[in-house]
Amino acid sequence: MKKIITSILFLLVTLPILAQERTLEKVDENLYEYKVFNEEGDLHQTGFYKKENGTFIVHGIWKDSFGTMAEFDNGKMVWIKPKGQKKYTFEEIQIHKLKRKVARLEEKVSSL
Repeated sequence: MKKIITSILFLLVTLPILAQERTLEKVDENLYEYKVFNEEGDLHQTGFYKKENGTFIVHGIWKDSFGTMAEFDNGKMVWIKPKGQKKYTFEEIQIHKLKRKVARLEEKVSSL
């Protein structure tokens, strides 16, 4: 599960950098729609940013062309759903990370 989540987050962050065209369009007073198009001109990723104090914060539903969807609330991930898999909540992701951290700490303590 950790590899899947890490891979998805990596794709959500890095693939827009590789894409050819990015657009940011004002939708509402502080809400902007972000679109990324690949080299062929196909829509690759869509999402929304909220502008607060001059800073853009990830907000709302984000989708990519692979079928992954995620919801953010003021910069915090609420859930993520990879295509063909179950929806993972932020709490589930945090619990999984904490379990892995505890396991690593237990290994270190037992090796002392």
